[in-house]
Amino acid sequence: MARPDIELRPGEIVIHDGAMNRVVSKMNIQGGSAYLTNQRFMRFKQSTGMQLLIGLFALLFRDKPDFEVELGDIQSITRGKQGLNKNAIMMTLNDGTEYKLICNKFDQWIQGFADAYAANGRYSFNDLGSEQWAIQSSTPPPV
Repeated sequence: MARPDIELRPGEIVIHDGAMNRVVSKMNIQGGSAYLTNQRFMRFKQSTGMQLLIGLFALLFRDKPDFEVELGDIQSITRGKQGLNKNAIMMTLNDGTEYKLICNKFDQWIQGFADAYAANGRYSFNDLGSEQWAIQSSTPPPV
């Protein structure tokens, strides 16, 4: 898969990236990649069909993530399972939205999340045991 051309915000740095499939349903798994920065998590759907259709002109278009989540919007991350594969990241957002993502190197992604939250400085990535992590604000709420 071609590496998406992502637009970073001021002060934003990529902490980790790699292959990341999204489980839409039991029978629908979308290939793709993901980028984790000190500000957000972005997941890109594989777009080989468009690249084949328009060839080199595909390079003129900036890829857009199929979903993008601010680090502060993530409530928890849990190790999940898809069939026999135990490398599934179950991401739950503060609004209750859930994403099931399959990666090749689960431990590297979890370390990436820990590093991203440490680099961000406004949130902490807390290990709850049993392969569950919760995100909490490190800064007190305004008075």
